[in-house]
Amino acid sequence: MKDHLITAAEFNAQVRRWAAEIKAMAQQTLTTGTHGTGRLRDQLAAFVDTTKHVGGEAGEEAAYKVKFDFDRYGVFRAYGVGRGWVRVGGVLTRGFRARSEREIRNHTWNFYTTELRRNGLTNREINTHKFLTKDNGKLTVRTPLDWIDQHISKRIDELATYVQEFYGDEALRQMLTQFDKIKIVKK
Repeated sequence: MKDHLITAAEFNAQVRRWAAEIKAMAQQTLTTGTHGTGRLRDQLAAFVDTTKHVGGEAGEEAAYKVKFDFDRYGVFRAYGVGRGWVRVGGVLTRGFRARSEREIRNHTWNFYTTELRRNGLTNREINTHKFLTKDNGKLTVRTPLDWIDQHISKRIDELATYVQEFYGDEALRQMLTQFDKIKIVKK
């Protein structure tokens, strides 16, 4: 049994520690799982947003959101795509776009996209459509690397426990402030 109710400051410290640990684990995965420059690892940042919560001591702010900030390249690295590699049906393969950025901008069509229009695809579907290229027996050089989601999934229950403790204590704190206003009426 606990001897005191958790304050917003203690809750925020727990959440910030959790976010820092997730960041450290993700950076370790990037260090061991990639052979790049390390820019993604170095620029990874974790933030905990706070806001005034209802009840509690005046001026207390409680964490309500954890954010991880990284370059867009981090998403490409997680899926293993980019530089000509695409995912088609969940399979990583070499590919190319049916319509280039220049063709989209100039509203022009090529042989491939004209055929796709005849088959009933919309402009949006055509603009994102990928054609597969022949690999000629080459090995896949890009691989997916689950560098952040795996750590969040493994430790999300720990964060949920912190939230349950804090908001459970907050509900109890609010009930205790109203306790002296309860009246027992005899009939």
